[in-house]
Amino acid sequence: MQAIQVNSQPAPVPVKAVGVDVGYGFVKAISAAARVSFPAVVAPCVEDPLSGMFRDGTGHKVKVRKTGGEAEEKLVGEAALRSMAATATLSREKPAALHDLLLLAAAYLAGAGDKGPFPKQVDLAVGLPLAYFRAQKEALKKRLEGLAAWVSVDGGEERYISFDQVMVFPQGAGAVLAGDVILSGRGYLGVVDVGTYTTDYLLFEDRGDGVPRPLPEACGSLEVGVHLLHRSLAAEFQRRADAPLAPAMYQEVVEGAMAGRPVHYGGRDICLEEAFMKARKDVGQAIVQGVLAAWGGRAGFVALTLLAGGGAGLFKDELVRDLPGAGIYGDPFFANAMGYFKMVCNKA
Repeated sequence: MQAIQVNSQPAPVPVKAVGVDVGYGFVKAISAAARVSFPAVVAPCVEDPLSGMFRDGTGHKVKVRKTGGEAEEKLVGEAALRSMAATATLSREKPAALHDLLLLAAAYLAGAGDKGPFPKQVDLAVGLPLAYFRAQKEALKKRLEGLAAWVSVDGGEERYISFDQVMVFPQGAGAVLAGDVILSGRGYLGVVDVGTYTTDYLLFEDRGDGVPRPLPEACGSLEVGVHLLHRSLAAEFQRRADAPLAPAMYQEVVEGAMAGRPVHYGGRDICLEEAFMKARKDVGQAIVQGVLAAWGGRAGFVALTLLAGGGAGLFKDELVRDLPGAGIYGDPFFANAMGYFKMVCNKA
């Protein structure tokens, strides 16, 4: 999964609605004013002994002040990746403090919030992996409806962010929810959303009336994704360097291996390109086999499989070759966030 270069400066004006995809690898947000993305990593905010002399503008410093509480400052995104105390998560239920901080930062950058005197609420749409959707949906919705704080990013104006209507959707449905899919009336429509920790798959019946109907028994999640590629490269690095690879460096090492750049460690160059190619093939095949097994006998009737998610491009060769009618969704990285945003805008 390559890092996506997106303008993550705060949107110029407050917005009425925002769609936020808080993934395990990246946070994506879309509003009428902006499209932002940053790694889903948080770290303590420490004083820079060089007074910002070498700051390159990547990553963000987020200040959050809840009513009646003290202000808390954290680093998020690329800035957090550089910290020795960087924190991310691959747990099935993201810690509330981590999830909500990332969401507030993304919402602020997308233009949510108002400085008053009577702060306006914003409508919010988010998602959950399909495997956890039923169990976590109501708790997440209730928590976000009660979430409110004064937020400032990178020293910008402090804005009060709270949410009026909160909608929670299953991940992987973004491409269909966006309403950009032209149904042919032939066979079934599949969606495979490849993320950092999970791959969500959905199967819809296409009866030719423009309304895709999900088949519940053929929809679900696999705990297979980019994290397995990270794990393989980390194991190979450990074997060859006799030292562990810090999780905060996983993405950097993947991008280097894709470009054929070696990792310099212990006075020598360690080339991981071959290990990367093998791991990418193995994980891609694991996704294909898991999806086809879930779809069973209906797989042969699938006319189109939409590939979405940040990992879609990474495993494209295996997925396009072996999944029926597979093709990359227009903007797979932002597919879910765009779908959430369109649905919350059309809620009326």
